[in-house]
Amino acid sequence: MMTTNQASSPFFLNDLCELANIEGDLLVIAAYEKLDIGTQSDEDNFTNNIWAVGHLAEALALECGGDSPRYTHPSCKGLFDDVVALGRTICPGAWDYFFGVGLEEAAAEAAGW
Repeated sequence: MMTTNQASSPFFLNDLCELANIEGDLLVIAAYEKLDIGTQSDEDNFTNNIWAVGHLAEALALECGGDSPRYTHPSCKGLFDDVVALGRTICPGAWDYFFGVGLEEAAAEAAGW
């Protein structure tokens, strides 16, 4: 569902729902961290929580990267910024790395690679 208003970027209600779902997933991971759940390292020295944060970061970046106007509408921007900040709070290295990977993939797709 797309609605219009004075902002130049489109507003999709589904964007808010997707951001809220990602925020919820990140809050669960943050709780797991506090409870020492999913914190055992694998052979790559990553925990399940780090992999989960990385997956969410990359998926979000794929959706908003390239030439995508997703999550830029003023109604979404605050929640988007909160989600990014939460991901960085939980595991800044994984969030930043995988978000960057997702942005690179999105840019390559937008360029037609």
